[in-house]
Amino acid sequence: MDQLPTEIKYEIMKYLYTCHKEKKYILDRETLKIYKNLTDNCEPVEVLKKTLCKKCDKKAIIYVRMIMNNLLPG
Repeated sequence: MDQLPTEIKYEIMKYLYTCHKEKKYILDRETLKIYKNLTDNCEPVEVLKKTLCKKCDKKAIIYVRMIMNNLLPG
């Protein structure tokens, strides 16, 4: 990975970093910059002990919160 140009690294990392919750492929400073650039709008949210992304999993978060609000006694 060290001899590859930045543009090719960016294209490869685009497939790996689909969301902010995937941090296991950060190799060096350059991939960290690519990671921050690709996931700048993502924010992790914990729902029912599962980490979801606020931007990528928006529909799932809304659906789970609706179910939780309706099923909880109140």
